[in-house]
Amino acid sequence: MNANEFDLDFDFEKEYGFELPKEEPENNAQEDFDLRAILESDFAEEAELFHAEYENDFDYGPEEFPLEEAPAEPDVAPEEPEIDLIFEQEPEMEEPSIEQLMEEDDLPVVDDLADEEFTQIPEDAEPAPVEEPAAPKRRERRKPAKERWNPLKQRPAPQPEEPKPAAEGAPRRKPVSKMRQFKNETLPLIIIGIAAVLIVFFVVGSATRAISTSIRNNKDKQNASESKMNEEQRLALEAQEILDEAALLAAGYNYEAAIAKLNTYSGNITEHTEITMRLSEYKQTISSLIEYNDPGMIPNLSFHMLIADPSRAFTDQKWGNSYNKNFVTVDEFQKILNQLYDNGYVLVEMEHCVAETVTGDTVTYSAKPVLLPDGKRPVMITQTMVNYYNYMIDGNGDGTPDKDGAGFAFRLVEDDLTGKIQAEIVNASGETVKGDYDLVPILEKFIEEHPDFSYQGARATLAVTGDEGIFGYRINSGVKNSKGEDYYNQQVEGAKKIVAALRDKGYEIACYTYGNIDYGKKSASEIQADIASWKMEIMPVVGTLDTIVYAKSSDISATGAYTGGKYNVLSEAGFRYFIGNGTNPSADVTSSYVRQKRIMVTGQYMAHTPTMYTNYFDAKAVLNSQRGNVPQG
Repeated sequence: MNANEFDLDFDFEKEYGFELPKEEPENNAQEDFDLRAILESDFAEEAELFHAEYENDFDYGPEEFPLEEAPAEPDVAPEEPEIDLIFEQEPEMEEPSIEQLMEEDDLPVVDDLADEEFTQIPEDAEPAPVEEPAAPKRRERRKPAKERWNPLKQRPAPQPEEPKPAAEGAPRRKPVSKMRQFKNETLPLIIIGIAAVLIVFFVVGSATRAISTSIRNNKDKQNASESKMNEEQRLALEAQEILDEAALLAAGYNYEAAIAKLNTYSGNITEHTEITMRLSEYKQTISSLIEYNDPGMIPNLSFHMLIADPSRAFTDQKWGNSYNKNFVTVDEFQKILNQLYDNGYVLVEMEHCVAETVTGDTVTYSAKPVLLPDGKRPVMITQTMVNYYNYMIDGNGDGTPDKDGAGFAFRLVEDDLTGKIQAEIVNASGETVKGDYDLVPILEKFIEEHPDFSYQGARATLAVTGDEGIFGYRINSGVKNSKGEDYYNQQVEGAKKIVAALRDKGYEIACYTYGNIDYGKKSASEIQADIASWKMEIMPVVGTLDTIVYAKSSDISATGAYTGGKYNVLSEAGFRYFIGNGTNPSADVTSSYVRQKRIMVTGQYMAHTPTMYTNYFDAKAVLNSQRGNVPQG
């Protein structure tokens, strides 16, 4: 009979005094499963007897006896006598508690019982002598097999310690899924982290808002204080700007505009002493202004191009005498301006002394007063031939300005950096330089230094011919044919730019006839042909002009009102202001046109008839010493 067929509770050592022979356990998964089923049933009954909670997933550890088959459990368990197997000469001792047994270093745990081996003892064998142990050990006193196999009796109370890993071969629980592990372990940590971050944000945000509010409140108080100071500073700056602009307008004799400017002050004018003083001053000045009602009493001083280099102009073999006789030098013009200013003259324009009334398509003209303070007198300035003829700037005849020219500037230009208008000239060394080499830049500089010389921004009238272009830019059709369209287009663009700059400064542009011809000696058809060339070549650049300055001391009618074919040709071309020449100022203002005479200022008149200018400047003091004997006739 095999040992496995006996009841598991039968104790061979107790009954027969010998151990069963050791059997090698068989690796049989099915037998292991059946044994566990029997044990679970048996353990469940034992747990019920001892009022213990049965756990189906209890880890039993490895079986001590691999059994093929377990006998059926009787309905009523037979009483088992309590028999203790005590070896001879064994001292009586108290049974140690589980805790004490657990503390022993060599005490085997329940799972270790699987490692014990049973050896069958022969019947005639004598018991082995037993040495006196130092302390009672478990192997010296064995409990019944059933008692040793009762896990509920021998299982210690649950401890908080981590459970030991199941022995090899024991049934394992179903592994936890990754999702459940994530929910049980990772997700709570994530939620806690997010909550912590939100709390930190909330705390930091609250603190930041509190600090920001405190800073804002302090800043509001500071801004309120600074705002008051800034407002006072702003008003002070505004007042100073208004006072400066008003002073400039008043310097140009535009007192009404100056008063209007002062009234734009946004502060309380009555509390600003200087503004109230200026208002009172300008209003008082207006009440004391002198009216100049007759345009015929206003002289119009007329100049040709100015000689920039007299040493070259007066020694020119072909035209030296003509230059000395008909032209004025740069330094002479500067002296004339200074004397005019010292004598109380103020530069005005035609529009300041002539009113235009527009009724539908009809324009009518009438005189209007020029209002100036006592001691000031109006004067006009005109410059002719501001086209810079080639014979005056080109010494070798190649059409390009050179050092062999007669010492005149060859064109007007606008400085891109400063916006100032300057004149270009080729000096005696052959260098092209810019500067105050003609009337426009000299007059601009003078007005900048003496703003009260210009009445409400007045400038001179500039008269140009067309057969050699305007202001030094060759825009006539002959240039297009000789130098090509690209060169011509560049010249046109340059001319348009300088025309815009001149008008922006306040200069009036006038026609000096297209071919520099004497209209008094020409027929109406000849004048019409000349004007046709002007319209075709010059008008696209300068637009329609309303002023014509007669060339060569001419006029279409020496006396009387303008009528007839010549006048009709010029009137149809858009001209309404007709300027001739004479020795004394004069002007006729009609409802249809204005006719004026200019006073020519030349070397010949200054040298031989200086009394012509007695009321304006001292001609003898003005003359350049390089002239020598100025030619006459």
